[in-house]
Amino acid sequence: MASSLSIEPGLSSKRAALLGVARAAKQKDAAGLGALAHAYKEGNLSVADSVPDRRALRIVAEALGRPEAFFEWALGQSTSGQTGEVIRSAKRYLAAATWPWDKACILAGALLATIGQVPPIEPAGPPQEEFPYWVALDKHTPEGKVALAEIAKQLKSPYRRLIWASFYCESARVNRLLPSPWWYAERTWRLERAGLSWDTAQELWSRARPLIRQRLEAEAAALRNFVCAVLPPDVTPTQYELT
Repeated sequence: MASSLSIEPGLSSKRAALLGVARAAKQKDAAGLGALAHAYKEGNLSVADSVPDRRALRIVAEALGRPEAFFEWALGQSTSGQTGEVIRSAKRYLAAATWPWDKACILAGALLATIGQVPPIEPAGPPQEEFPYWVALDKHTPEGKVALAEIAKQLKSPYRRLIWASFYCESARVNRLLPSPWWYAERTWRLERAGLSWDTAQELWSRARPLIRQRLEAEAAALRNFVCAVLPPDVTPTQYELT
C-alpha cells in the first residue's frame, strides 16, 4: 500500500487512498511503535520496560530529531525493492504529518520495513454492519468529549480512564487486525497508565457503551445525514467499511 500511495491535491485521490486502506486488513505495528517512541522521546522511559525491541524504540525516538539521517541509513538497510519503496514513501509524506506522534508512526513504518517482511495487503472482508456514526463522535470531537464526561460521572469513573477504554475498545476497532505485537504493547502501556488492564477496560466499556450510544443518538443521526448529502451519487453509506 505505501509503495503505491499517491495523494494529489484533489479530493478524488484522497478518497481513493482512504478507501484502499479501509478495505484492507490492518497491521498496527507502525502505530504502536511510533506512539511508544514518541512517548519515550518525551521522557516516558517506562515505555522501554514492556516493548518487543528496545533498539527499535530508540532508533525511532532518535529519528524524530534527525529524520534525514535516519532515511539515509534506512535506505542502506533495505534488502528489496519493496522495502525501499516503503522507505521512500515514508520520506515523501513525513512533512505532511502535523503531529509529532504521526511523524513517529511514519518513521516506525520505515524502520519496520527494514527489519522484517512487509505484511501483504489482504482484504478485510465485507463490513458486517452500516458504519456506526456514533463511534466517530469520540474523544476527538466536542460532542464526544461532552458525552464521555457525562457518562464517566454517571459511572463514577475517572474521565481519563473512560476515554482510553473507549479508544482501545471501540474507536480503534477494525474489521480485521493482523498480529501486531507493537500495537498490543502500546495498548497495554497506555491502559496501565490509566489504571486499567485490557480486561478491566473491556468491562468498563461494556457498561459505558450503550449509554454513550444512546447519548449520541441525535448527533450521530445528524452526522449520517450530512455524510449522505455529500456522498458521490454512486456510493451508499453501507459501502463504507469500518476502519
